[in-house]
Amino acid sequence: MRAASVRPVVAELAILANVALITAIAIIPAGARAAGPIGEVVATCEGVTGWALDPDDPGAAIDVHLYFDGPAGDPSATAIPVRAARSLPGCRGDACGHGFAATLPRSRLDGQAHPVHAYGIDAVDPNLELSASPASYSCPPLAIVAGERRHILSPEILAAWRFSTYWDLMKVADVELAGAPTGPSIGEGPALVSAAGDPAIWLLDQGFRRPLSAELLAAWRFTAEDAAAIDPAELAALPEGAALPGQPLLLQGSGPEVFLLDTRQCPLGDPDPACPDAPETTGGDDSTTGDDSTTGDDSTSTSDPSSTTDAGSDGSVTGGDPPGSTSEPGDSDATTADLDPGAADSEGCACRVGETSPRGRGLPRVAFALALAFAFGLRRRRR
Repeated sequence: MRAASVRPVVAELAILANVALITAIAIIPAGARAAGPIGEVVATCEGVTGWALDPDDPGAAIDVHLYFDGPAGDPSATAIPVRAARSLPGCRGDACGHGFAATLPRSRLDGQAHPVHAYGIDAVDPNLELSASPASYSCPPLAIVAGERRHILSPEILAAWRFSTYWDLMKVADVELAGAPTGPSIGEGPALVSAAGDPAIWLLDQGFRRPLSAELLAAWRFTAEDAAAIDPAELAALPEGAALPGQPLLLQGSGPEVFLLDTRQCPLGDPDPACPDAPETTGGDDSTTGDDSTTGDDSTSTSDPSSTTDAGSDGSVTGGDPPGSTSEPGDSDATTADLDPGAADSEGCACRVGETSPRGRGLPRVAFALALAFAFGLRRRRR
């Protein structure tokens, strides 16, 4: 009798459970029963792009975690989060409004193949690797087309600027590094300031106040809290300089020295052709302006190898990489003739001391000839 009475109870409980399950499934929207995020990733030499969304809530933006040089969980991988909330050119359907983009690590622009894994992040469902992940890229170093190289004098200064030898440091050939004009060395950390009542933030550098937009603050890993207060009159007394490049770019040849590729600052009247207000000299003839033998041609504009000072000893960056960086410093036995941190600021600046504009060299002689002709004409009229 006991067994017979138990069976109806079990059967009743099973029926109730099935009813509850069917009811739960019925009241859950079909779109909320997705397994996890969907999307796609693409890697080119222009950067990493793609799209991702959570089918549970297709109108909301989600995060995507990008892992460079290995999958999630690999200790050799370096990861960054990006937000999939932008419209990508030529997008279709689900991809529109859910795009993401990221730059490539400068240290991996070496012509070798490197993987990048992309994962859509979901607070409820599993985090899934996106379609076409891992993507792969193989890109050469960027061409150095403008700017001047500034030697970073120590690992501590590199860390103070929040540079990353993984994200910012690009290896280049020594001949290309030597071809970049030499600028002032960087011997201290960044000095950010703002005047009372003014939200503008400035970088004090080389006697200039350099503007820092919100985009530059983020790209250079600064924050508004880094800015110290400064007297408005003191700030206004400084000439306004050129802004920082859009992103930090560090350069390293075969030696241990690390350089920042920066925008040249131009004082008023700077004769460098790279400066927008460079004066055009018109005085003097060939005997006073100097020819190639006295002003120095391209073959003599680099520093003498015998004049290098302490390259790789107290002035070279041989360690102290920021946390998470994986790149190694270069070999210490490299030639450093063109990497002298003590070189004069004008060295390699693509200008020649004392050289005048080609149009200006003949002006004094022409003016003299015209004056003689004019005087001769007056003399004939008087007769």
